[in-house]
Amino acid sequence: MKKIVKCLIFVFILILLIFSIVYLDYYSARANGNNPKISIKEENDNYILYKAAFYKVYYCKTNKKYIFADYKENVVCPRNYNYNNGYYTNSEEINISKKDLQLLLSDGVYTSEMIEHLKTESEVKNAVYVANNFGLLKYKVLEETEEYNVVIFPTFDKSNNNYEWLYNDDSEKYCLKGENYNYYLARYNDDKCGKYEKVKMEDNWCELYSNSTLVYVKGIENLCK
Repeated sequence: MKKIVKCLIFVFILILLIFSIVYLDYYSARANGNNPKISIKEENDNYILYKAAFYKVYYCKTNKKYIFADYKENVVCPRNYNYNNGYYTNSEEINISKKDLQLLLSDGVYTSEMIEHLKTESEVKNAVYVANNFGLLKYKVLEETEEYNVVIFPTFDKSNNNYEWLYNDDSEKYCLKGENYNYYLARYNDDKCGKYEKVKMEDNWCELYSNSTLVYVKGIENLCK
């Protein structure tokens, strides 16, 4: 009987250890924006797929982004686009500027298929609004404390011949508390945090984001509460 109990304890500890390692690998990959180390790698023409224990990660070669998904999701990486005078024309004959297109594709907020089905300039404008306001929350941590993180936020600017989210370490700093998009922000001056305010999106954004892949992002609804 004692041997059985010891055996069960050993199995329990082993399972707990494995789950801890898998979780830490996931957390590290998610936090640093790269691929999980404990995974099976499959390379395709347009992307590299990393199959982990309970999730998968796509590295899209066209925009050099990692997309996390569960095994029920079907992720489509952006393709290569041809521009005419700085504009791409989708299947609905709608012209989209290079900057707007790369913004929509950034982090997979909109898939190539979604972009092809944008039928009016107003729909493009709404999609850009959703992607831009979401991207503005992509903070970079400069300093970590037990109570808050000191962070900065990016701008979507030109880099070489493309557009991407860029960080300037000299930009205004903020104190950030919370997780899963349930964030509170305060200005950071003289090593002190000012008054915290909850990060909340406009009602219009909350109505529109459901047409993007953001509906699959954990905790995204907290931005609308």
